[in-house]
Amino acid sequence: MVNQAFARKYFPGEEAVGKRILSGATNGKEGSRMREIVGVVGNARQEALGAEPEPIYYFPYKQLSWFIGTVVMRTEMPPLRVESAARAALGELDRRVPMYHVRTGEEMASAAVAQPRFLMVLMASFAGIALLLTVIGLYGVLSYDVARRRREIGVRIALGAGRGKVLGLVFREAMRLVAAGLVLGIAGAAGAARLLESVAFGMPMDQAAIVAGASGLMILTSIAAAYVPAARAARVDPMQTLRSE
Repeated sequence: MVNQAFARKYFPGEEAVGKRILSGATNGKEGSRMREIVGVVGNARQEALGAEPEPIYYFPYKQLSWFIGTVVMRTEMPPLRVESAARAALGELDRRVPMYHVRTGEEMASAAVAQPRFLMVLMASFAGIALLLTVIGLYGVLSYDVARRRREIGVRIALGAGRGKVLGLVFREAMRLVAAGLVLGIAGAAGAARLLESVAFGMPMDQAAIVAGASGLMILTSIAAAYVPAARAARVDPMQTLRSE
């Protein structure tokens, strides 16, 4: 039996079943001999999940009996509850064959994705810190700008500018800064997309949706950060401001 990667690599555009190959693996003193392909199976990753499937051929166990075999069992009850029964069944077949390193499918899957999961958590942590710094920085810049333009805002209010216009003045300044940041961020997202694809193996990466979601989150948090300075500007007392000046 060969996998799909084997068939595509060595028999492109042809039917692999019925072809004969000279395998490198042998069973004892038999030596190498031509073997016929009788079926094509799906690809199964043997090593890192992020790597492309390798060409693989499979032998019946009795034709390669020196190899260390792995038995996979599907159960309707918790897997570890059938371990003793599996050991007993194996002992009845051959008491000389040891059974060791028993693991559940969940444990194997968790170990296989441990490193990518760590990288994703690390990246998410950095993203959260970056978002927090953005909110704090935007709040600080707008607060300073409102304090610096306090007299101007007081004059605008004295001349009839309503609360909505003052809020719009501060929010427009905030959105100008956010827009500049989004332009730079989207440009950097093109390079980060390759890193995400290497970590999120086996998952289609919809870059447009990711960029749109990140941009929307950035805009919402920026509006929240700008609200306090904007509300403070809208509450400026023009008479008190002009007297202090």
